[in-house]
Amino acid sequence: MAYANFETREIHCKVLYLGAPGAGKTANLRSIYRRSSIRLTREPAEFIADNFAPYEFIPLSLGQLKDFHVKLHVYTMPEHGLYPTFNMVLLKGIDGLVFVVDSCLSALQENLDSWQHTKELLTQEGINFSALPRVIQYNKRDHEEAIALDVLKQELNPNGLADIEAVATQHIGTLETIQKISGLILDELGK
Repeated sequence: MAYANFETREIHCKVLYLGAPGAGKTANLRSIYRRSSIRLTREPAEFIADNFAPYEFIPLSLGQLKDFHVKLHVYTMPEHGLYPTFNMVLLKGIDGLVFVVDSCLSALQENLDSWQHTKELLTQEGINFSALPRVIQYNKRDHEEAIALDVLKQELNPNGLADIEAVATQHIGTLETIQKISGLILDELGK
C-alpha cells in the first residue's frame, strides 16, 4: 500500500518483479537503470554479483500527482527459498507487480509453476491478487525457441491483464513495462 509522507509531500509506492528463475528480472532492472536518468551509488546488477543482497532495488521518480511527488521503489524477489521471512517483508505493502515470463518453450512449465506460486504467496500474505495492479511481461521474444505470443497469453494471461513483449537484454519493452505498471498504480492512487 502506498505510503504518503505529508511532511515531505511524497508518495512512496512499491513494485515487485517476480517470475521463474532466469526469466529476466535482473535484466529488466539493469535495462531500466541504464535507460533512465537515475544515478545510484552502485549499479543494481552488482547486488547479485557480490552475493550479499538477496534482491535488487532501484528507486524511480514518477513526477507529481496533485501536490505530491510520487516515488516508485522497484524490487526483484529472490529466486530461491532461502529467505522466506525476507520475502514476506518484500511483499508487505506492494502496490503492483510485474510478472516476467521466459518466452522459451523449455521454460513454459517453470513459468506456470511460478505464476501459481506467486498467486499463492500473495494470498498467504493477505494481498487481494485480483485488485493488485499487475503487468505480465513476455521476455526473450527474440529467442529462437520463443513460444507464439497467443499461446503464452492463453496459458498465462487468459483474463487479459496488461501485458508487454520484451527483450530485456536489448532494452526492448523494459521502460514500457515500468511505465505500464506505474500508470496502473497512479490510476489506483487517483481513485
